Amino acid sequence: MPLVEFVHPDALHIDLRVDNHETIGVSNIKLRHAVNSSRTLKVQFADRSMAERCRLGAIVEFSYHRGIPNPSNFVGDKKFVGVIKSITPGDGSSTFVAYDFVTHLAKSQYVYYKKEDYIGEDLYFAAANAADYKGIDTSLLTQGSGLFITEDMDLFGWKTRKEFIDACFNEMKFIVNDSAHPSNSVKQWKYGIRGGKQLEFFLPDPESTQAVPAITASLDNNSIVSGELVSQIDTTRLINSITVASSTKETDYAQLEDASSIEQYGIHSHFLSYKTTNNNELHEVAYAILYRFNKPLFVYNLSLDNVDHLDIGDIVAIDLPTLEKDSTHEMVGYEIEFGENISTKIIIGQTKLTVKEYIDLLKKPTNR
Repeated sequence: MPLVEFVHPDALHIDLRVDNHETIGVSNIKLRHAVNSSRTLKVQFADRSMAERCRLGAIVEFSYHRGIPNPSNFVGDKKFVGVIKSITPGDGSSTFVAYDFVTHLAKSQYVYYKKEDYIGEDLYFAAANAADYKGIDTSLLTQGSGLFITEDMDLFGWKTRKEFIDACFNEMKFIVNDSAHPSNSVKQWKYGIRGGKQLEFFLPDPESTQAVPAITASLDNNSIVSGELVSQIDTTRLINSITVASSTKETDYAQLEDASSIEQYGIHSHFLSYKTTNNNELHEVAYAILYRFNKPLFVYNLSLDNVDHLDIGDIVAIDLPTLEKDSTHEMVGYEIEFGENISTKIIIGQTKLTVKEYIDLLKKPTNR
């Protein structure tokens, strides 16, 4: 059901079905996704018979690919499978929104998760077991993370399956110190259904010197639509002046500043009480915090021209005159709109950590 008649072999072709019936009268489709959440498909249509077919709970299948039109090309290629959750009827046109099967996890029956059933289990497999529900394909979830459940984790009690999975993934982050990463780099697992019903757990690594970007977005190569790049600078976690004092002897402390960061962003101070009387440890903690938090978090929203192959978890490099060098980040969300034209908007950002979360990670073994 192409919205536009294509003849070029690299043209985009789409197929949309509701309860296995072909659709007609569709004028606009938006596919959205963000890490650790459902993909959503918003469809606008004008055909009356389609409005009667689009019931709540109907199964929606949407596929698209580039190349010569061939039904076999659609199989497993950027396929969305979801359930209609809302319908908005109108005089001239109507709209429905479908969510992929992660929505079943969010709306699941509550489960009582007992400490004694999970302590010592790999967080990866605990989350995978919870995700094996209502037709979600978990066959790829065999890797493991090497991060194990302890009794102090906030995983237990009454939770929906998604609440439990989200709690597991909140714990699935760790410090890396090796030759391929800046000191005390943080890696965190993410999840999502990127095709069909198949759930994936993935570990983006944008800070690695060996990371290969899926694309370099630049105004020079015309991949970024002119005027369609917005950067958000979050200074709420910025720290460029740090005092770490011993909680048992307050006159023992370490105090550091980053003059360059202060000059650029203004002073942002932070105080931390830390349980040690070792002055070297106080300085090490102060340095680690300053090194990690001396720059604001950047989130980029940008529109790309003729790009529809990217997915959450991909590494994207941004080449802008305002940046000293190519900046690589994880793609954390996107929206592709299919209408008279095809436009792609992506969101790339950085892992957000609190000081407490970072300190807790520093206390744990690295390179797990």
